[in-house]
Amino acid sequence: MENKTYYSISQINEFIKLLFDNTEPFKDICLKGEISNFKGANRSGHLYFTLKDEKSSINAVLFKFDALRLKFTPKNGDEVIVRGSISSYPPSGTYQIICKSIESFGIGQLLLKKEELKKKLFAEGLFDEEHKKSLPKFPKKIAIITGKNSAAAIDFKFNIERRYPICEIMLFYSLVQGENAPKDLIRNLFEAVSVSPDIILIGRGGGASEDLNAFDDENLVREIYNCKIPIISAVGHQINQTLCDLVADKYASTPTGAAELAVPDINEIVEDLKYMDNFISSEINRKINTCEREIKYISESKYFVNVLNLFDSYKDRINIIEEKIENQIKNKVILKEKELKYIENHLESLNPNNILSKGYSIIYKDGKAISDITELKKEDNINIKIKGGEVAAKIEEVKENGK
Repeated sequence: MENKTYYSISQINEFIKLLFDNTEPFKDICLKGEISNFKGANRSGHLYFTLKDEKSSINAVLFKFDALRLKFTPKNGDEVIVRGSISSYPPSGTYQIICKSIESFGIGQLLLKKEELKKKLFAEGLFDEEHKKSLPKFPKKIAIITGKNSAAAIDFKFNIERRYPICEIMLFYSLVQGENAPKDLIRNLFEAVSVSPDIILIGRGGGASEDLNAFDDENLVREIYNCKIPIISAVGHQINQTLCDLVADKYASTPTGAAELAVPDINEIVEDLKYMDNFISSEINRKINTCEREIKYISESKYFVNVLNLFDSYKDRINIIEEKIENQIKNKVILKEKELKYIENHLESLNPNNILSKGYSIIYKDGKAISDITELKKEDNINIKIKGGEVAAKIEEVKENGK
């Protein structure tokens, strides 16, 4: 025989169990069939039986914890619908359905319809977490939709007022079971939305599966999904979770649980505020102490102690610098005054009028001073400027030097 990798029977049976336990359709499934081989509860309280139809059968078990919730006593020949998960038992290699609930067929038909609707809405994404809205931390107004004069109404109101008495509560009484309940619940949902609450609570105090059918209504589920205000559903207990519970933004198994989700505990808030007050006071005192230490360090430093001496020293230096600047400015002014006087004297010496006082004269022709004999000719009209005035004359003869 050629070399191969062999598996043990245990390994195969464990592998088959993993396949059952991790295959999605087998995790939550409903089966219709007839009970046979039912012998009642064993010593542990578990119920073992066979579920069969006209062609096949499957072993079934209902463990004690779930058996205690049964609303009827099963017997051989009963036509039922069971809900549970398919799994295998590795030691014997057999598989079975582990039941969570058993309903007689009449009631079970409603369960089947609910499961079909649940799969449809799940496929459309109505139960996806990404669509669920977060709850406000400190709601100011809460609308409650529940049955009139019901224990649920009392629980909702009592627990909200006990935990968070500063919140306004608005009650909308509705039918919660029966044929007309879904429409009445939708009507009250619209009225609740119209008062603009921060949160809406919808629910009742549990009940048998058939009593909760109104909260599995497709139209009601869609209205809850489309509602812009966060909704907490508290319709049934964990075992009887409704479609409204699944589509709501938050789910609680009881009205008390819904109240705890909706509002904070004011006593806890007060404790938190006390803690924050102590923390802030401690931080302020720590900051004050730090500042006082820094001020003390600065006040005791040699620079701070001798600050007046430093001030006087810098004041003397400033006075010396000011005096030097003033002297430099004065010297600059005197120098500039001397330069200006020199320029004035020089300009005065160049003033032609000063020449006239020494016996000289200036000849003008056509308003222009004559500086050379060649600029004049016979018959030219000229003006002669001398000290004290001016003389008009006409040239009769022009004699150049050497001619």
